[in-house]
Amino acid sequence: MKKAFTLIELLVVIAIIAVLMAILMPALRRAKEQAMNVQCRSNLRNYGLALRMYLDDNELIFPVSLEWLYADGGNGCRWHDASKNLDTHPELGGSLWPYLANKDIHVCPTFLRVAKAMSCRLTVHDGSIPVEPQYGYTMNSYLHGDAWYRVPQEFHGQIKKTANESSVKNPSRVFSFGEENTWSIAGISGVGINDNNLRSTPNGNTDCFATFHGASGNLNNGVSNAVFVDGHVEKVTPYPRPNTYILSWPAGKAPLKW
Repeated sequence: MKKAFTLIELLVVIAIIAVLMAILMPALRRAKEQAMNVQCRSNLRNYGLALRMYLDDNELIFPVSLEWLYADGGNGCRWHDASKNLDTHPELGGSLWPYLANKDIHVCPTFLRVAKAMSCRLTVHDGSIPVEPQYGYTMNSYLHGDAWYRVPQEFHGQIKKTANESSVKNPSRVFSFGEENTWSIAGISGVGINDNNLRSTPNGNTDCFATFHGASGNLNNGVSNAVFVDGHVEKVTPYPRPNTYILSWPAGKAPLKW
């Protein structure tokens, strides 16, 4: 005579499975997040290599931060507009695009997930364009001196002179490409990603590093990644408020009072 499982035995097995799942799921989520973070850091490392090749080919002059990806500046919804993808429309590409073309390194998988989830809080958005992130990395707008007109008059000269890599005072502490949120953070940044350049200020009225990696419950509490002028990639944070700006300033010690 075959012995069948009793109802109590089945319930015990189900309870054990439920407990194991409760234990394993957080670990699996953490492992998945870590894997996506590794991919993001790899993407940025490749961006650093592309910039290195560009600099070597262009007498160490940085690309214009407003035109490195899209020749016309890429404002508005370009970063998530699939109809303007540069693999299919290379004629729209900016100065750095030839060094990045045909490489699957343009969107962090975590950013892809978060940008879609937070599409209701985009800084700039045309509702007729689906949020399908095509590009997620932004260039430091102080490199090449592009942000000179945004700083007080007494600092114009310092920033204008940083177009050449040799003028960057501390390449290991000045980032070249980083990540932004799609939303603003009160007191830290006034905007989210709306183009492909990142221009931070001491007062936090403009751009800042992203906070969606490793965020626990609150997406404003995480960190992001950036590749620096010397080519290394590291974890960065917008906190305290001027930190993004400090890591943007290529002309020596950043003036914190404007």
